[in-house]
Amino acid sequence: MKLTCLIHTLITSFALIIFTAPAHAAQDAVLDFRAGAGKDARAWLSQFNIVFERGARDPDDVRLTLDADKGLVVEPLTSGQGLIALRKGHVTNYETVEITWGVNEFPKGASYAKGKRNEAIMLQVFFGQEHVSSGSFVVPDAPYFIALHLCENDEINKPETGRFYHKGGRFVCVARPKPGETVTTKFNLKQAFKDYYGFDAPPLYGFIIEYDTKGAPNGGKTSAFVKKIEFPASIYMND
Repeated sequence: MKLTCLIHTLITSFALIIFTAPAHAAQDAVLDFRAGAGKDARAWLSQFNIVFERGARDPDDVRLTLDADKGLVVEPLTSGQGLIALRKGHVTNYETVEITWGVNEFPKGASYAKGKRNEAIMLQVFFGQEHVSSGSFVVPDAPYFIALHLCENDEINKPETGRFYHKGGRFVCVARPKPGETVTTKFNLKQAFKDYYGFDAPPLYGFIIEYDTKGAPNGGKTSAFVKKIEFPASIYMND
């Protein structure tokens, strides 16, 4: 198992570090989407073990672009759900996640507290390999997860449950930015996991950037962006 750092220096002085390398080397794990500015988003992301699922597979369903300022811009063109997923490998020695992101257009009326579970962008982080019941025979079980999102209407930092995964899933609005505003989220994953589930967090096994506009007004069209995702001082194992 080898871990190599690919460092791409930008005119803006930002760097991208993707880990595919020295299996036990500690280093900051940073994915700066601005490093791919101007390139085909799906092709560029695919080289880092990122896969596209559900609506994110189809360019007719969602427009994905890489911008020098905004990073990865996610613009659903139809009502639906899409996943941009890193499922390979795991992260140890982590504590927090830092996300620099924003929303240009929110799904109108979205509120987890009121049962209207839409979001323009969400980062869903998975813990361990034990699959926990979804609570439904037709919905696949999944590892424990914490899903962070930006919202217009909900209370900040209050964990909510979704329609499924009541035992192993929590959804948290971490900021209410104005449209077009960039915010940086610093979230202690280990402490939150212990608070939500009552035991120490296992290794982090992958993450998903998700949008869900099913049933949202305006044909499900929203717009959001993520500039950077970082797990400071963590170890990425590409296994």
